[in-house]
Amino acid sequence: MKYRSCIMIENCYLNFNGRIDGAKDKCMTLCCEGVANVPGSGFRDTARESIGGFMRERAELIAESVRLELLEGEDVERNFTAGCAGCVRFQVGNFGDFDGLIHYVNLSMYPAPCQCKCVYCGVHKGETGAFNSGLHADCYEKLFGILEYAKQNKIIAPDAVWQISSGEITIHPYRERIIKLVRGESAVFYTNCFIFDEKIAENLGANPRSAINLSIDCGTPSTWRAVKGVDNFDIVTDNLVKYYDASARPGQITLKYIVMPGINDNLSDYLSVVEIMKVLGVKHLSLSRDTRIKYTIAEPERDTLIGASGYLAAILHKNGLTFDMFSYTPQEQEGAVAFARDLLQSGEV
Repeated sequence: MKYRSCIMIENCYLNFNGRIDGAKDKCMTLCCEGVANVPGSGFRDTARESIGGFMRERAELIAESVRLELLEGEDVERNFTAGCAGCVRFQVGNFGDFDGLIHYVNLSMYPAPCQCKCVYCGVHKGETGAFNSGLHADCYEKLFGILEYAKQNKIIAPDAVWQISSGEITIHPYRERIIKLVRGESAVFYTNCFIFDEKIAENLGANPRSAINLSIDCGTPSTWRAVKGVDNFDIVTDNLVKYYDASARPGQITLKYIVMPGINDNLSDYLSVVEIMKVLGVKHLSLSRDTRIKYTIAEPERDTLIGASGYLAAILHKNGLTFDMFSYTPQEQEGAVAFARDLLQSGEV
């Protein structure tokens, strides 16, 4: 069936994204794009009601999208698709093949602590990172109750990916419970690698589908300090090697590079991160950008970002490495790839 949708909607992504300490807020969303009115729902009185409300929100969104497509652009009031309408991922396609299961679980819930001080993240600066068991235990219990109910009732697909990115997992107050929850699952632990965690290493060794992900964002100690606000680059790279040694197979160490023009878009960092990838057997790099300004970035800054990203893409390609640009718009991706192609053809890289 032809209508507007995206991979997150169609595969029923369940995102606990942002603060979960407001029971009526949209703390269960279908995506975490930086647009207003992201589709989703809040906690209900029971886990069953919470999952039911989330599934109904998705069904209503799709039903409205189908109606809008049939009306061929007539001026109709949007309710469930209001947030999606301004999203670059919400595109017309042939959709509708849904098995009724959740295929992605994103645990990016807050408040949760992180000891990193990344320039693109405000968690360390405010209340988002200030976990208080007296204030926040109840909402975490609701969250775990929802996930345990969904698992017990087989609402989550057996091959679903579980993203663990709530603050920093190695110092999370619910670290033990989270690790137990995803035991045997295809889990990706988003960690800053300040601390080597034996239980995460055990997960990597026991489950070839699991992985860790580090937003490395540089290749040199000086840029690491500028981006992360902490001078521990050597500790982090040593921990990466330890996780690599503990892995069940190559490819369980995954890296992301948030391109920030004027900060980490230089040749030294690009070449160094390529060398790090080779040491760790990492053949693919996720290119990203500061998603806080994805929908507000001015055109001159966008052009600079495209050039900086294309430069890195060209270096990766020359070294036999692949990349993705999931957080970029289709136009930005096309521009970066075209720029990379020009650099390679001209021999400038």
